[in-house]
Amino acid sequence: MAKKEKPETEEPSAPFWLVTFSDMVTLLMVFFILILSFSTIQLEKFKGAMSSMKGALGVMPENNSTFKIVNPNYEDEDTIIKQEVWDQIEEIEALAKEMGLENMVEIEYTGTGVIVRMGDNLLFDSGKAFVKKQAYPILDAVAKSFNPESKEIYVEGHTDNVPIRSSRFPSNWELSAMRALNVVRYLNSVCKIDAAKLAAVGHGEHRPLVPNNTPANRAKNRRVELFFKMK
Repeated sequence: MAKKEKPETEEPSAPFWLVTFSDMVTLLMVFFILILSFSTIQLEKFKGAMSSMKGALGVMPENNSTFKIVNPNYEDEDTIIKQEVWDQIEEIEALAKEMGLENMVEIEYTGTGVIVRMGDNLLFDSGKAFVKKQAYPILDAVAKSFNPESKEIYVEGHTDNVPIRSSRFPSNWELSAMRALNVVRYLNSVCKIDAAKLAAVGHGEHRPLVPNNTPANRAKNRRVELFFKMK
């Protein structure tokens, strides 16, 4: 009686330990890819939130957002805002939209602090230096957001190059200085910010953001800047 032939078996192409090791390496690779993707999502979410703040100063909005990031170098760990400050920024944006004051605030992040620019039509009547009541909630929110983190706060007034001549303000220098001073007084008396942290400066028309060659550009140059120095 003939013996049955044993079925031929295919020899493994690789040792069993190598197969197991390959599976483990693959799983580790997938794991690290997931971690990387999660971190990328968070960064993109942060970038998206920053981009959503884009808007123009004063008039002629670039888009429908209230805020504009001028210096987007916020990935450096030294320039990323703390979460509680970021939450306050979102509150400012919501408040501005609720009040119908979109496109009147611009925020710039620098290596040493935060600059908040406000169009003069938000803070003042034309040719005047008294802070308008409608600006109080925005100033309150901005002070609440950045004051706890700041070491010094500089308030700087700017105008366009259209001359002003009045009994109260002989030139744009006086107007811009008084506007800055009145904002400082509000921050000190109402927001209770330590006077030792505050300073007011008037630049007049001498530090424009853009050339004063169109009504829209002149509107951008008429502004008050609050620089919250963090370092």
